[in-house]
Amino acid sequence: MSESTAEVEQEKIDPIDDDVTIVQKLLALAIAGFTIYVAITLRFNTYQRLGAFLLLTLIYLFLRFPLKEQIDRDLTPRLRRVSDGIDATLILASLIAYGYLIVNSSAVIDRAGSILPREMVLGVVAMFVVIEATRRTIGWTIPIFTVGALAYVYVGPAFPGVFGHPGYSTEQLMIQMYVTTRGLFSFPLGVMFDYVYLFVLFGAMLEVAGGGKMFLDLAKLLLGKVTGGPAKLAVFASGSMGIISGSAVANALTTGAFTIPTMKSQGYDRNFAAGVESAASTGGQLLPPVMGAAVFIMVDITGIQYVEIITRAAVPGLLFFFCVYMVVHFQSLKSGLTGLPDEAIPERRDVLRRLYYLVPVAFLVYFLYDGTSIKRSIIYALAIMFVVTMIFKQSRLFDPTNDDHEVTSNPFIDGIELTAKRAAPIVVAATCIGIVLGVIGMTGVGIAISSVVSDLASTHLILALILTMILSIMFGMAVDTVTVYILLAVLVAPGLENIGVPQLTAHLFIFYFGLMAMVTPPVCIAAYAASTIAESSPIRSGFWAWKLSLGAFLLPFAFVYDPGLLLMGSNSSIAISIVGALISFTALAGAIVGFVYTKVTLPERVALLAGSLLLIHPDPLWKGVGLALAFIGGFRQLSKLRPGESRTPVAADAD
Repeated sequence: MSESTAEVEQEKIDPIDDDVTIVQKLLALAIAGFTIYVAITLRFNTYQRLGAFLLLTLIYLFLRFPLKEQIDRDLTPRLRRVSDGIDATLILASLIAYGYLIVNSSAVIDRAGSILPREMVLGVVAMFVVIEATRRTIGWTIPIFTVGALAYVYVGPAFPGVFGHPGYSTEQLMIQMYVTTRGLFSFPLGVMFDYVYLFVLFGAMLEVAGGGKMFLDLAKLLLGKVTGGPAKLAVFASGSMGIISGSAVANALTTGAFTIPTMKSQGYDRNFAAGVESAASTGGQLLPPVMGAAVFIMVDITGIQYVEIITRAAVPGLLFFFCVYMVVHFQSLKSGLTGLPDEAIPERRDVLRRLYYLVPVAFLVYFLYDGTSIKRSIIYALAIMFVVTMIFKQSRLFDPTNDDHEVTSNPFIDGIELTAKRAAPIVVAATCIGIVLGVIGMTGVGIAISSVVSDLASTHLILALILTMILSIMFGMAVDTVTVYILLAVLVAPGLENIGVPQLTAHLFIFYFGLMAMVTPPVCIAAYAASTIAESSPIRSGFWAWKLSLGAFLLPFAFVYDPGLLLMGSNSSIAISIVGALISFTALAGAIVGFVYTKVTLPERVALLAGSLLLIHPDPLWKGVGLALAFIGGFRQLSKLRPGESRTPVAADAD
């Protein structure tokens, strides 16, 4: 590969915006610097550290996402001044509301939950600016949900049955939200500050240093020449980056900038190409050893050791990608598509020389396995990454000898700003969720939801699981994976635990379905992001992403009923569960595509689908029936494996 070609590809996956101002970069640097400083020194009380963190984030967001850019029409100079004035007012309001709490935090703590009249006003302002910042960056869903929760404090007494409550005053509401750690400053904002921001910083720095390009080139080297190489390249590269980035949308936009055009150029349908990218980008958070930022929050909420979580989650994560891989493989055979041309494959020596990007990731996993705290593990891994990247000239985050590296424009500053751009919207969304959780704590509605789940399960566990799945997908359509997991972990997981589902199993169940909302039409956010690159139909791309991810819709039900998939039980039962799942997902892939080595007829498709469902049943008898059905559905395909048989591809489609 020529140097110019490499430069073009790097430019195509560059996630940095060109219109970032110096002030925005300085604010991003202040957020990162403050977060790391507090993580190292452990100074400041809760109001000071979370208040300063949220205040800096709000100012950054109001500057980074100004009101004039939210309006879909040209503005007159006068209206531009008005919109700028509104932004300035919101920044000033944020400074007053949160600055007051930072300065007077000791007095607030000493008063132990009582509130002054001026603090009631400041509490309203503090909530308003957070809700507005969330609306600008995430959309209307979470703000509407938050306002609805606040309204429930007043209208709840009119609700019948378990969802009613005695009612609360505005003073009680403001105490809960503003001067205690059960509202704005509750654990959703805390985990953003303690874990998520540092984790996003780690991923962004690794990306801008060249780690993202290395993952792409490694995928091309390993899979570029095989059948369906371009699509399998997307599965490997996006899955690898998804482990680190923790954001399905960001991953789809960065790696997808290369993988989607490559798939299209090799003959793949554009809707399928976008579907592959969004499914793989989403599924990366299911894969150990990192599993995105959500696994660290799971550790904090459940108290289960990190090592145990990633060990139990390993088989389901690998099975998900096995299913995606098999769908891609059969679709490639169906379309008669081969691998990348020789000139698109990087030199082996060049790729191997850049494997040092894996060193900080390996150390991060080592520290976590060794029992080091999550926060310190990420800090140590960041330090190691800086050292490793400075050793090699092409990966240096800042190099004074490089003419392209200026004090305010270099990979280090780019990584800091990229972190703020990706993490800041999640921070304010999580703070809104903190408001919702504060209402839940006041009114007891969370107990009501858990009781509904428990009542359903008292008759049929499957009904409780289906209800939980629906709730998880509904919430997941509105927010990012980290935020929806926090909400579901408080609202829904206790209900599953009450009916006997093991704690980790319950949390993995809601985590999977909260994540799958990213690829579930009609609000398949990851597919929408990928479709902008593919120039495809978002809905058709979303349906392809959904079909590619069907394995992840079966897995949570499977590991609730069959703990062998979570490596629980005897070695023989675990082996039977895994082998059954592998055969199941192979049959499922054939049923989805309608082609294995030749076209699958409708009766064969039904047999493959029924067999795939029964093969993940824990009962050996039903597994046997499923195996027989899968064999019947695939018998004609297996006969094509005999030497001399031809494999006739059919035209590519986007069904």
